[in-house]
Amino acid sequence: RFVIRRLIFNSQFSIFNFRIMSIAYKVVKCRNPKNPEVDYFHGVAVKNSNYDFDDLAEDIALATTCTKGDIMAVLASIKPFITKALLQGRRVVLNDLGAFIMGVRGKCYNAERMATEDFSPSAMIKGWTLKFQPEVKLKKSLSEGFRLQRVSSEVMP
Repeated sequence: RFVIRRLIFNSQFSIFNFRIMSIAYKVVKCRNPKNPEVDYFHGVAVKNSNYDFDDLAEDIALATTCTKGDIMAVLASIKPFITKALLQGRRVVLNDLGAFIMGVRGKCYNAERMATEDFSPSAMIKGWTLKFQPEVKLKKSLSEGFRLQRVSSEVMP
């Protein structure tokens, strides 16, 4: 069973020699608050589909000796551990992919306000953010395979 799966995988797909697909984008109109009389345009990426845990597990199962069920179990168990680590203030590093890190959003305040007795820094924090910082290797491989393809839009058919 393993030999057949490995041969099928190697003949049709290769994780090291994958087919490069283009990133679809369209041109949309945007507003510039500083100059509302002038039309501005910019490109936005168009998503063609989702690649979910099921797809990922299937591809990993084809590329390794692990079963899809084993991989799904591992992927499903990742979420609570990542959540716990982030809530502990830790940076979660996924080797060769990148890292998740939590941050906070808040208002700025001046030194004069800090000197008052009723000043509370926690009252100035308005929420949290979650950021993903891709590894250099991932960014490099994405840059090497990056291609664009314009699709029609209302502004540019």
